[in-house]
Amino acid sequence: MVYDMKNCFFKPFVGSAYASGGIFGKRVMILGESHYCEEKCADCGNATTHPECCALTNGVVGDYLNESLDRQPWMSTYLKFERSLVGHETDWAERRKIWNSVVFYNYLQVAMSGTREEGTARQYEEAAESFFEVLEKYRPQYVIVWGSRLWGNMPAGERWSWNADIVVDGNANKCGNYALKDGTKVKIMPVYHPSVGYSWDYWHKVISTFLGL
Repeated sequence: MVYDMKNCFFKPFVGSAYASGGIFGKRVMILGESHYCEEKCADCGNATTHPECCALTNGVVGDYLNESLDRQPWMSTYLKFERSLVGHETDWAERRKIWNSVVFYNYLQVAMSGTREEGTARQYEEAAESFFEVLEKYRPQYVIVWGSRLWGNMPAGERWSWNADIVVDGNANKCGNYALKDGTKVKIMPVYHPSVGYSWDYWHKVISTFLGL
């Protein structure tokens, strides 16, 4: 079945090796929370009036992977997270392999005006349909969620079920599943948001357990 993702405004970045599992040998989606934009368009999220913004996610990842660009503070978020995927410091060659092995998607389908801004309850609810469209189209086996705030706003309902906690170093980490329309279960878990207070060596142990690496 073909999914056109009609509700998805910010199209996901899809790594060139994602479909085959890339360096992880399995399909992994990274789920961020939101984009930030200072323009504050009243109709943000409208692909008819703002078609150029649909590629924002791809542009962000593209900028991060562009060696010729000066490093910006926001890029440390991606750097810390990629290290937690592999468990060591990374170089440019490995960086490209990592991100080309995953799908990266931001959950909220309207941009926030500041880096600490939280979406409204309605915005999180409205993003659920787009999220499920992306799951159905790309069929990840695993989803890693950035941050407890997003995790707490993820959709519940009949498609959701809990798994046993992942226990690492005495800490219990939540884990569950979303069911696709054909009954296939997609495993999902949260990590601390890698923008602040993120210990990539600890989270590598959690993620490795989650992915069965």
